[in-house]
Amino acid sequence: MRLIVENRFALLGLVAVALAALFGVASATRSMGADTSSADPEPEVVPVESALRVCPTPQGKDRESEVSAFTPAGEATGGSLTAGPDIEGAPPLGETGETGRPWTQDVSDAERPTVVRADGALAAGAEVVQTTIGEDDPYATQVRCAEPGVSTWFAAPGENDLASLRVHVANVDDAAATVNVDVYTAEGPIVGEETRGVSVGAHGEATIDLTDLIDATDTAVVHVRTNVGRVAAALFAENTSSGADWVPPTTAPARRLVIPGVPDGGGQRRLILAAPGEDPVTADVRAYTPDGELDHEGFTELSIPPGASTPLSMADALGKQEATIVVEADAPVVAGLAMERSGGDDTAYAAAATPLEGRIHGRAVLPAAPKGTTTRLLLGAPDRPGTVVVTPVTDGGERGERQKVDVEAGHTTTADLDTPQGSHALVVEVAEDSGPVYAGRVLTQGSGKKRASTALPVLPSPTEVVLPPVQDTLTSVVP
Repeated sequence: MRLIVENRFALLGLVAVALAALFGVASATRSMGADTSSADPEPEVVPVESALRVCPTPQGKDRESEVSAFTPAGEATGGSLTAGPDIEGAPPLGETGETGRPWTQDVSDAERPTVVRADGALAAGAEVVQTTIGEDDPYATQVRCAEPGVSTWFAAPGENDLASLRVHVANVDDAAATVNVDVYTAEGPIVGEETRGVSVGAHGEATIDLTDLIDATDTAVVHVRTNVGRVAAALFAENTSSGADWVPPTTAPARRLVIPGVPDGGGQRRLILAAPGEDPVTADVRAYTPDGELDHEGFTELSIPPGASTPLSMADALGKQEATIVVEADAPVVAGLAMERSGGDDTAYAAAATPLEGRIHGRAVLPAAPKGTTTRLLLGAPDRPGTVVVTPVTDGGERGERQKVDVEAGHTTTADLDTPQGSHALVVEVAEDSGPVYAGRVLTQGSGKKRASTALPVLPSPTEVVLPPVQDTLTSVVP
């Protein structure tokens, strides 16, 4: 035995023989106990039983901020939903144990992110949004409370009057996370010491100021990613003359992107595109309005330099119409839209989003908006005709009449809804025979020159998830 051990090649051969024998026994056992001629196993559909959302610290002075959550009533009951700062020993701000009833918590005085946790029936299809409105000066912001992750993309302007552009990250895990921020401008990628290796302690938070990095540039596409751990990321853009708002996360780089919920009204509307790869990209842009697709020469064969972003003004082409924007490129790109209302201190952002379609992703939830605001639901069907059914739900959990909204192929429609007075949530579901529908929510406070609006993509709120099939292979799935 001593001679074998001293000869490493002989030992390697012995190990190989042993492994071959082991797999031979496994194969023989499998052959005797299973039918190897059967088809590949089907993916398993299981209910959502846990949800975690993180709402960033509210921004702005003289503000009223609230976190709103809603889980549609289903067959299952029970579960819990709690919200509060991610501080050990801190009592929850509020809790509820009832599905099908909108829930709201005042966070106006919050100095830390609000963490919302749900389990059981209250996690299935849950959605959480944080809204802030100004008490004196009219302004409105809304942000979808994020799930912690390892990669988040944003597209925002970087114009000269940008007072501040800040990344807010929160770590709700028991171990520290390390964050990097990549910034793509019209001049190419920008790197600063403040964007590399940012350590975020367990149950901690950090703010990364990008203002100086994007000075005097027209656009900035921002990628927040982690080397270690995961974080919930949010981006806040504040302008010197046109208000402030949260920039919604946009879809990861892809060859085809759809931006829903571009509201009507005059003012600047600027599409932001970025090519994060190493090669130049050519893209075509299509805009679908209530009158159909716009015919505009400046929307085709747009050239995007590698590792850079570029703006496209759409104000003249769109006029005052609402729209759904489609971007198609010959390589993956990132896209978003910045909007400034003419004659008012108001700015808003739209982002690429996934559609409502099919059994798993065919339903969305809009939590209750603050009192004194109005909600518009914008629906786009760029590919095939779409049909959605919208059901309002009052504060008391009473379900209103189901209302059907049809969307012509290649058009954008503002849903004409009969909604109850006071605060209410909305459940949006695509019909069985509907094509993909892209949706956006426009929230408005005030009127006239004192009107302030904010836009947010409406994303699917699944009650079930599809698990990949488990097969008899050496492949493993790791987090």
